[in-house]
Amino acid sequence: MTQDRCPSCGAPVTGGRAGCQAVFDEQSAAVYTDVRRAAVHDLFVDAYCMQHPEEYGRSAKSYAAHLLRLCCGVEMRGDATTYAAIRRWLDGSPPVVRPEPPAMRGTMPIIDIASAPADRYADVVRAWASDVWAAYAAQHCVAREWIASAIERGTRR
Repeated sequence: MTQDRCPSCGAPVTGGRAGCQAVFDEQSAAVYTDVRRAAVHDLFVDAYCMQHPEEYGRSAKSYAAHLLRLCCGVEMRGDATTYAAIRRWLDGSPPVVRPEPPAMRGTMPIIDIASAPADRYADVVRAWASDVWAAYAAQHCVAREWIASAIERGTRR
């Protein structure tokens, strides 16, 4: 049986993009059966979305949401206060322009996460998210600026 490749992340998976989405959906559903997955689920979702911005980052606002949440998840270890500030900032309709996603969005596809042993799952998701975040290096400054704006806006309330 030959494997197709997801055009967004390069995952070798039967069915190409649809097969990649199926793996994401299966992994997402597994969060309900294993508490170890729940601890990194937000990071899992944001990493996947930034590897597939054609679908999950079509608008500037959704792109910014996943970019900022990925930054928070990787650089701030998923700080709940920062996640909340990002959400409030985005709800305020900030003037954001959608950056162009990089052609290469990391070297680890979702297949690497799907095959991770349960006791290493969180570590593998963190490594994957860091890999995706590194692929967006050209957008780190804008992400950090937007997060600073979100935090500043939250302190003025």
